[in-house]
Amino acid sequence: MKFHIIAAKDLKIILRDRNALIMMFLVPMMIISVAGMALGGQYQQNMQINVLIVDLDNDEVSRGLVEFLEEIDILNVDMESNEFAARDRVKNQEYGRLIIIPLGFTESVMTGQDTGLLIIADPTKESDNTVLEKIVEGYASRISTNVVVVKTASAYGIPVHTEEQILEIIDTAGQFVHPPPVDVTIENTASNLVEFSPFTQYVPGFAVMFLMFTTVQMGSISLIKEQEAGTLRRLITAPISKAEIIGGKIASTFIRGFVQLTVLIYFGHVAFDLDLGSDILALFVLIAAVTLASTGLGVLVAVLVKTVDQADSISLFLVMIMSAIGGSWWPLSVEPQFMQNMAHFTITAWAMDGFYDLLYFDLGLAGILEEVKWLVLMMIIFFGIAISRFKFE
Repeated sequence: MKFHIIAAKDLKIILRDRNALIMMFLVPMMIISVAGMALGGQYQQNMQINVLIVDLDNDEVSRGLVEFLEEIDILNVDMESNEFAARDRVKNQEYGRLIIIPLGFTESVMTGQDTGLLIIADPTKESDNTVLEKIVEGYASRISTNVVVVKTASAYGIPVHTEEQILEIIDTAGQFVHPPPVDVTIENTASNLVEFSPFTQYVPGFAVMFLMFTTVQMGSISLIKEQEAGTLRRLITAPISKAEIIGGKIASTFIRGFVQLTVLIYFGHVAFDLDLGSDILALFVLIAAVTLASTGLGVLVAVLVKTVDQADSISLFLVMIMSAIGGSWWPLSVEPQFMQNMAHFTITAWAMDGFYDLLYFDLGLAGILEEVKWLVLMMIIFFGIAISRFKFE
């Protein structure tokens, strides 16, 4: 396979183009810095989630949950003693989310009985609801350890009658699981929420936008120029197949985009202490999926237009629209629900969902499989249509 020769040639041209390098790296870094510092306060205000809590239990474990939620910066927590009044306040849209802690919650946890928490949410606030669900589920997974420990003790016939015995069993079990005998680190999905930074939005947001300028706009224009100049036609006469020619062009655009997105994300980490999560492999998988999808879109634009001007204007329109509704400029949660639904027809929305899952919730590879699946599907569709219609003249 000789496609790497064509890819290397295109990359050398880019490396000699100072203006292209400035647009790929320096300009995005400047915009990320200005946006993060200038608009960070407004973004944090938009991210505030109002939560109403009814604590029917009002005991040790339930109070611990309330205190945990009150310590999270993005949650505005208010208490209501009457469940029916609380339901009315949510129904009247005074609050978008209600958490009901049932009577006997603490006793159930301490005695190893199954129990649950009820979240009542406004269906039009899907993004905020997802954030709250992950926070509560993270805390619930921790206190579920108590239930498991007590059930295990009962299963082996160990008598458990008093709260002191329960606490003693839990403390004893904790001596064997901290540190765990098998070196596996499990972190609460909400552990990083208290360290939220506006750069969690602006670094990947603008990085993805400038990635698409590189792969969609510059990528499509480059192919059109080579068609107009007859370069592709001349390559056919060389001892290299059409598949290798197309593969080389795609590879060079992908490598440029992958390096650009990686550098910009790492810039956010170094300059603004952006948390990259605990699974670096998952981060590279997401970067690759986003870059492949946007590279495919660039090739598709190139085969659907006839001139450089058309490629320039159409690709610019696509990048700006996808960036606006897809969450590059502001979080998807501030958009109306119908726009959030529309946004998930774009590369940007799935990319931003994936970056939030990694950089904010630290969900690892398993947490981004849905986003990667849709990005790969987009890539297959874009490349499938583009390659079937590709012309060398």
